[in-house]
Amino acid sequence: MASILRLPARGRLLVATDLQGHLRDFERMADLFCAAMIESDGEAHLLFTGDLIHGPSYEPGDWPDVLGDYYRDDSPAVIDAFLALGRRFPGRVHALLGNHEHAHVGGPHTAKFAADEVTALEDQLGEAAALRLREILADLPLVAIAPCGLVFTHAAPAASPASIDDILAAPLRGHERAALAQVFDIPVVGPLLWARWASPDMARRFLGVMGGRVAVYGHDVIRQGFERVGDEQFVFSTSFGLADARKVYLDLDLARSYGNAYDIRETVEILPLYPDLYPAAASAI
Repeated sequence: MASILRLPARGRLLVATDLQGHLRDFERMADLFCAAMIESDGEAHLLFTGDLIHGPSYEPGDWPDVLGDYYRDDSPAVIDAFLALGRRFPGRVHALLGNHEHAHVGGPHTAKFAADEVTALEDQLGEAAALRLREILADLPLVAIAPCGLVFTHAAPAASPASIDDILAAPLRGHERAALAQVFDIPVVGPLLWARWASPDMARRFLGVMGGRVAVYGHDVIRQGFERVGDEQFVFSTSFGLADARKVYLDLDLARSYGNAYDIRETVEILPLYPDLYPAAASAI
């Protein structure tokens, strides 16, 4: 069954979206988080909103420009680094379930960069490590809630649960044979892991059930780095599909009240992953 991560009402929260096997970007977020832990006297959390795994393995000469700056998938190392960081800072390093993680624990098998990315990664890991991976991914929460008014999901808030109990009761397993055209028929889980868009009414209904005011998510590639969808939705891109100069992450104050998406501000909460490169893209953001 699905679970919910409940974040505290104080401290800093760093948030990143969709690494898809990008180890250097993971290491950059880890460095930023370690610095935040020092600066906040240990009152910081790090949240990845899903899709830590499954990236491209093109040779440099075959790299498509649409994927941004070149990197090569290193999902096993990203998983290991995520677990190691969590051991170093117990209870402070989190990841939501993304559609690529769900593919290993009961969801439709993804096929972005391989005919079957689940089989490709698990064969690479070997039987014992693949089993351990599935155990880890099955425990990832579907949603994170913060008292500051923010609700974090992997994809757009297009689900229509009647209550939080509907989130908790949502089955993760049993959807392996679902075709991609059927993912939105999977109750609660399908939309929250696959939707690229939610209407303002959808977002307000979902947020009302979750007790929040702004839905924050990734999943889609936002070419300008981030985008607000009405007052209720904030979507951004930290890694996959972007040039380094356009990648952003969030540094949030959990003690602050966020009433709408415009309370998440550029240069305050919205920060460049690689600030030395960011001026090249600032005019486009």
